[in-house]
Amino acid sequence: MWDLTLPSLWRHFEKAFRIGNIISARDFDDAELLRMYTHHYNAVTAENDMKPESINPERGVFCFEKADKIVEWANKNAIDVIGHTLVWHGQTPSWFTRNQDGTPLTYGEARENMQNFIKAYAGRYSGKIHAWDVVNEAFVDTETDEPYSGSWRDYLRRQTDNPRAVGHWFLAYENGGNGADFVFDAFYFARKYDPHATLYYNEYNEEYLHKRLAIADMVADINNQWRAHPDYDDRLLIEGIGMQSHHSDMYTDIGNVRAALEKFSGLGVVIAISEMDITFGVEDSAASAAAIGGGQADSAVSARVTLAPEQARKQAEMYEGLFRLYLEYAEYIERVTFWGKNDGQSWRKWGSPLLFDGDGGAKEAFFGVVEI
Repeated sequence: MWDLTLPSLWRHFEKAFRIGNIISARDFDDAELLRMYTHHYNAVTAENDMKPESINPERGVFCFEKADKIVEWANKNAIDVIGHTLVWHGQTPSWFTRNQDGTPLTYGEARENMQNFIKAYAGRYSGKIHAWDVVNEAFVDTETDEPYSGSWRDYLRRQTDNPRAVGHWFLAYENGGNGADFVFDAFYFARKYDPHATLYYNEYNEEYLHKRLAIADMVADINNQWRAHPDYDDRLLIEGIGMQSHHSDMYTDIGNVRAALEKFSGLGVVIAISEMDITFGVEDSAASAAAIGGGQADSAVSARVTLAPEQARKQAEMYEGLFRLYLEYAEYIERVTFWGKNDGQSWRKWGSPLLFDGDGGAKEAFFGVVEI
């Protein structure tokens, strides 16, 4: 299935940045896939097996078996592990932030839950994880014609009509405290319990104007707070920004991506292209619902799509254009991670988004990237 005579992606770009992909514990049953992985990638992110609901599904119950398998395999093969993720509104058990009736916990209760979780989780893998996606997708996903307010706190997720997008950490912290303080606490606890790892904020649609301004202001503000903190350790608290980079032929403007890279590179942090894919065509509504509900690929939801020749050529051009841009900013970019090993396994398989087709064959986009 996998052609290992193809140029190695990570070796091709090793003078610029690491190249990563996602993995699941079930992948360890596929020896051929693992050979492909070590051939092409030198960084790994767990697709779902290291998210809060997988690690700590019930109060006092920790399930480390799958995460242990991923971390041990990666460490053995000199592959950097990206811990994904510690604090997120999604795929997090309700008891972290809510009472049984759905009302928010108090600030003190939620903060204690966060600390206990990060202490047990990040502490277990301290020194074995290259970087953590500490806070994931904290900002709202709507652009507006209104001017940017000047305060990143105005754009944090909180109450919304979409139950999948409610900012439960914000609401619990707001119940007796300041809602926005959950961001600082998440990074503070991550530094406390895993001082070896690089700490990232991770976000999607990061190139959109209001989001990129809010992200940049938040990173600068949190790092300024940290400098005044009694535990300040001469390092930034937020050391990196993860640009998920879920792109599309219909919506992505590479000029906006450049603007985001320019903005973030001026903050003194490193950057990761953390979840890259590029879809083509119109999204399947059933696949979209499944993705929103958990971000997991489900072959029963939608079949993979083979791009028409013109689409394949344009996808290759988009990948080439983005990689040329990444190389321009390579001094700031630590890693480029693809979110899926082939189109058939992608959570956005409806848009044929990756460098390899559903059979593992290299697409035009792969050759476009390695010819740069």
